[in-house]
Amino acid sequence: MDNSTSNISPPGDDALAVLIDADNISPSSVDEVFQIVQELGNPIVRHAFGMMSCFSANGGWAEKQRKFGLIPFPQMSNVAHKNAADIALVVDAISLLYTSSCQGFCLVSSDSDFTCVAAKIREAGKNAFGLGGAKTPVSFRSACTKFFELSSLKPTTTADTKVKIAPICPRCGGGLTKSVTRLRQTCEICEACGGVLLPLSSLKKSFAEESLAEMQKLASQHLQAGGTCPHCGTSMSLLRVASDKQSVEIDVCDKCKAIWYDKNEYETIVPGDGILLPNISAGKAYRRELVLLLDADLRNGRLKPPSIGSLKSQLKKQYFVPRPDIDPLISTLQCQKVISIQANGSLTIMP
Repeated sequence: MDNSTSNISPPGDDALAVLIDADNISPSSVDEVFQIVQELGNPIVRHAFGMMSCFSANGGWAEKQRKFGLIPFPQMSNVAHKNAADIALVVDAISLLYTSSCQGFCLVSSDSDFTCVAAKIREAGKNAFGLGGAKTPVSFRSACTKFFELSSLKPTTTADTKVKIAPICPRCGGGLTKSVTRLRQTCEICEACGGVLLPLSSLKKSFAEESLAEMQKLASQHLQAGGTCPHCGTSMSLLRVASDKQSVEIDVCDKCKAIWYDKNEYETIVPGDGILLPNISAGKAYRRELVLLLDADLRNGRLKPPSIGSLKSQLKKQYFVPRPDIDPLISTLQCQKVISIQANGSLTIMP
């Protein structure tokens, strides 16, 4: 557990919101999460966000819902990218920040995507507690009022002893069983959600050797946190690949040299046609999340810039956006039809 010092309110009866990234945190860690949370205050809001497959009736999350009174918010993604649950969590956090009585927010994830949310919570004068694994990026740790490293997400091996654990699906918490893919490759599959775990070497038929080497290098840098590895318990890296003109995001564990595919993703990879795409950098992840916050603030009336000049000034002074990021952010808001800028510089918030 990380005992970094900072100015936080003493433990007591403060109302807390517990927001769990179920795509990123294993259900086996929830007991430890609530042990920590109970020492910080009273968790009156208990929400878990993940894809539909996370909350299947026979998965590990179903048990935790009953035990801790978690309210699940299953998401359905209409695109290949897996950020639907992240977006829902961000929107919920911002909504609760301005409408609830919560004095603290417990963001349970090892993903750097929630860095800006944590900063926004602190700026509003409330506590932002982070709870995640050992590989949680420093950007998210530093943005929190205090960060707690979950021991249940630490590697289960030591220099002298290797302890085997039953592999658990990183998406729904279900058990994994041995199976064989359509290409006759040995794999482990989750019957509950259809996810598949394969060795990294299984991509040799789909990717060039140079791409595989670059993939391992990116996975070790851990630029974008993925799900929890079923075998070693550390956070995997999220990498983008393309095949047959389709792009998917796969979870890669650089320690176990393993890949996790969600349902139907494995079938997307065509032999001899794989391409490694540029990964989402920490900077891009920061901007993506900031766009979500600005979208919410503009539509809710908390941010009312009458002109493009006023918006730039508010981005710099209220949101502490670095000067080089201001124009790209505004362009993104225009492309996503959040704002419309007229020729005279006046600004309209789109419905």
